[in-house]
Amino acid sequence: MKTIFSRSAVALTLGATLALTACEKQLDLAPPQSVDATTALNSEAKVGSAVIGLYAKLDEPSLYGTQLILVPDVLGGDGYVNWQGSFTTYRELIRRTTTSINNIAETIWRVAYQDINQANLVINALEVVASKDLKAQYEGEARFVRADLLFELVRLYGKQYNAGTASTDLGVPISLTPAQTLEDAAVEQPRATVAQVYQQVITDLQAAIKLLPPTNGFRASSYTAKALLARVYLQQGNYAEALTLADDVIKNSGKSLSPTLQAVFTNRNSSESLFEIQQNDQNNAGTSNNGLATFYANIDQLGRGDVQVLGSFSNQYGPTDVRGTDSLTADQTKKLIYIGTGPTRAPDLLRSGKWTSYGQNIPVIRLAEMYLIRAEASFRAGDSETALADVNRIRTRSNATPLTADEISLSAILRERQLELAFEGFRIHDLKRTGTNVTYTATDGTPVTIDITNPRFVLPVPQREINVNPSLIQNASY
Repeated sequence: MKTIFSRSAVALTLGATLALTACEKQLDLAPPQSVDATTALNSEAKVGSAVIGLYAKLDEPSLYGTQLILVPDVLGGDGYVNWQGSFTTYRELIRRTTTSINNIAETIWRVAYQDINQANLVINALEVVASKDLKAQYEGEARFVRADLLFELVRLYGKQYNAGTASTDLGVPISLTPAQTLEDAAVEQPRATVAQVYQQVITDLQAAIKLLPPTNGFRASSYTAKALLARVYLQQGNYAEALTLADDVIKNSGKSLSPTLQAVFTNRNSSESLFEIQQNDQNNAGTSNNGLATFYANIDQLGRGDVQVLGSFSNQYGPTDVRGTDSLTADQTKKLIYIGTGPTRAPDLLRSGKWTSYGQNIPVIRLAEMYLIRAEASFRAGDSETALADVNRIRTRSNATPLTADEISLSAILRERQLELAFEGFRIHDLKRTGTNVTYTATDGTPVTIDITNPRFVLPVPQREINVNPSLIQNASY
């Protein structure tokens, strides 16, 4: 019962402590064990603060602050990136030696469900919100966050969606009821199927699209929800719906491509940003053991330089493509992949220039992805003209040589996704959905191929969760 109480105590505090991370001074909180979750959100102002807390939670290192971006890249790292850091948890991921007690797999699961429970608490408390518009907005934001995290969880802990097996493949538990008491939190929830999780994600996002305003500052809007749903449909293989939504976002969201790709990451909330995590130098995911710049950057004393970009990947960029490299250091290059200069790593190794500041915002959804979704879905539907135009918009922005009509193909579009969205958390998810095996050359020059259906590309259900919830079934090979 000690473990169960620990998990339940966390759940109880979600309605108050975590909800108010962005508004700490609004309430004097009692000790966590004495918080009454049923009355923690008993006013419109408190519900509003809890919604802000939903976004603040997304910036935690276990979510978009680090892991939801870094882990998909490390999982599919062969031929792409190399892990040079001292943390064995990441080394296990890239070597496919992960165990069920891997701390990364455990904290992603735990923190994601904390924020999902917070979303459930917000939805459950909406009756106290008097304003009709605010009530709709808060529900839409809570549904958006819940859908987003369920989608991230099912992609990491479940098999790739396959229409023939999704109704039997195990996904993750679907939590829709808030845990307000110890008894609520102790209820054992089994894993839903992959199909059931996708359906819940789609249901929540369809509702969010109707509930959210078309513009909502730096928070989720109806177009944010549409963009995420386009991503979901693409992962599911529902290309027609993905095309419709991506096209809508491109034409009607008011967003436009930034002049340069680098500007997306050096500026805050760029013209192409549909959703990004707000950080600053005082409040961010970490500067020593967590944070994207911590792991990716290698600029003098900035960053650990744990993630090395491999030449086999960087060589895929053309000579004029500014997304590639010119083998210069960060202070000299005009390209996005640079030579690291940090003292703790060997010289002359490549690093990504997307993550170079601890306090920078973290773009999660941007317009360039919508162009690439529309390009892929259009090509699959037989419209190569639209596909070519969309791919070349992305390439031209980075001074890459435009493709010709003879060069446009599905493989060319998928390759463009890898080049444009590199180091943003897309790698393993794209390989899985397209059935693309991981290929690389071993140190002895031997070509290696790893089947993308290898169960080690799926994270283990944390052993801690199985210990307190025996109804959870472990993934194969763990």
